[in-house]
Amino acid sequence: MYTSYFGFDEKPFNVTPDPRFFYTNPGYQEAYANLLYGIRERKGFLLLTGEVGTGKTTILRRLMEELESTVRFVFFYNTTLTFDELLTFVCEELGLTVQGSTRLDKIRALNDFLLDQLRNGSTAVLFVDEAQNIREDVFENLRLLSNLETPREKLLQIVLAGQPELEAKLDRPELRQLKQRFFFQSRLSSLSEEEVGAFIDYRLKAVGSRRNDLFPRGAVREIALYSKGIPRLINIICDNALLMVYAASEKKVTADIIKEVARDLRLETGVVVPRAQAATLQIPSNKTRERNGNHLATLRRESPDSARPMTAALETQDAAVPLARDASSQPKSETEDLSQAFLDFLTSALIEAMGPMAPLVIRDHLTTLGNSSAALPKGSIERLVQSVSSEILDDMLRAGFQKEISALVGTLNGNVRNANA
Repeated sequence: MYTSYFGFDEKPFNVTPDPRFFYTNPGYQEAYANLLYGIRERKGFLLLTGEVGTGKTTILRRLMEELESTVRFVFFYNTTLTFDELLTFVCEELGLTVQGSTRLDKIRALNDFLLDQLRNGSTAVLFVDEAQNIREDVFENLRLLSNLETPREKLLQIVLAGQPELEAKLDRPELRQLKQRFFFQSRLSSLSEEEVGAFIDYRLKAVGSRRNDLFPRGAVREIALYSKGIPRLINIICDNALLMVYAASEKKVTADIIKEVARDLRLETGVVVPRAQAATLQIPSNKTRERNGNHLATLRRESPDSARPMTAALETQDAAVPLARDASSQPKSETEDLSQAFLDFLTSALIEAMGPMAPLVIRDHLTTLGNSSAALPKGSIERLVQSVSSEILDDMLRAGFQKEISALVGTLNGNVRNANA
């Protein structure tokens, strides 16, 4: 929509893991180099971790593009499957002829293929994305699969990429044998404020932009604060900001526009670490939890009439063109206050469980449950909680989120029942 207005060849801030937009800083370069070396030198297991949206999949895609044509690879991301289903997928992706249908038949066919690759001076790679969701029995079978080797070399290289929960899983005593097999372990961190500006400039130049004033320093500073240095959030904020600039026929992004985008996306500011100390992001703050605890108390004090279906905050907005909202012009009501308080509490709890992408997840699920012209149907609160819970991959984090929110949902249900009595 806005590409011709700004003179772009294409949109610069899409969130797909396009390797053409692979931005490298020292940390990313080191992680990429480690993985590439480990694959080429047949080191077996390699590990890549990082918070949601830090670019793990983009690095994997870049690796798949850079590997020699003789290297065969399989990209696997549906990590809720069983090991047998994973093995079947690998054999099908490699085009192997399997004589029989048992696990042993598939492993024998894979072993023969890998030996052929070795004789031809090449190798094979299994890329497993979202590996934090792998079950323990699948981890153990992957470890056994890595035993396909000669006395001198590993036949199959396995790259596991996942969120920090993956590291916690590998620290379990029952997985110590697998953990000891990793030759390299790399972790992606969020970008520093200086790197956020460089990241934006890199993507703009990649689409043919010749301007250096589109995102002034003040706007970049706000982007760094609201994105917490996470590349995916940077892209989402910048894309929405450019849409707003285009819609208003302006020439550049301002700090106020970034703040307005952040409000629409329900993002909170966070601490962006200095360049020399880049590490994982820190969320959420105690102030956030205290604020939402007060919201919870308010909800429990509300009268039955105020617990009717939420309309204002549960009505979705077109994500493509975020509209400015003047708080002073919006009607205030008990229903609106209740719905906003509930969403604030839900968002805060989900942030703790899955990270800063939580507000976007909630908005997507609200779009599925309702629309902008009518209130959500009866029982939508429970369905909303259930649907966003399914996005939490770690079992313990999911259970904690559901426990934290269940008391609130029960209170709301009681109010609705009393109102309908």
